[in-house]
Amino acid sequence: MKVVVRAVCALFFVLPFGLLVSPARAQVTAVAPITVLPQYNHRWEIYGGGQYSHFNPGPNRGIAATNLEGWNGTATLNVRPVWGVEASARGLYGSMSVPENSLGVPANPKMSEYLFLFGPTFRLLRGQTWAGGMHFLIGAAYGSFDKDFPQGVRPNLVNIYNNKLAFATAIGWVQDYNLSPRLAIRGIADYQPTRYGYTTQNEFAGSLGVVFKFGTLIK
Repeated sequence: MKVVVRAVCALFFVLPFGLLVSPARAQVTAVAPITVLPQYNHRWEIYGGGQYSHFNPGPNRGIAATNLEGWNGTATLNVRPVWGVEASARGLYGSMSVPENSLGVPANPKMSEYLFLFGPTFRLLRGQTWAGGMHFLIGAAYGSFDKDFPQGVRPNLVNIYNNKLAFATAIGWVQDYNLSPRLAIRGIADYQPTRYGYTTQNEFAGSLGVVFKFGTLIK
């Protein structure tokens, strides 16, 4: 009986004290500062790397798609640890396959493409070593297709797009492997459609390089 009485007394005295302490603890937890890993506590990112794309230089199915290689340079301004604004410039170079013709156009003339894109980027995954996210970029592409063509011969005469400034976008995944808080290896996989000749080219692109991080985002 004494044990029961002591337990009841303890319940009446300890429980109110516990109720007073618990909100205090909750309040302390609520106002505690949110920490950010040093890998994501930076204002700027500068990326440089190699670029690849699979591109169809003509609207005719008889024109084979070609593989282009080049470079990618990107600058990102982080507004928050989870999102920022990105500007990307890309240069791609390669050769095309042109059917036999009587215009003096060689079988494998060279071409180039330059893209200038801008838009938001989101860091959806943030770990100690790995980070991943997506970007949604929009802008323009300039394709030069007549580099090895005889003077006066336009590319469309052999079912190749004429030189043109075209609409372009890039939607894709960005993956980082952090070497340090200021340095990471980055891989990018994009769906990169363009609009030459009033048709859509379903271009797929990828890039691999190094990203440098500097500046301070959160004080």
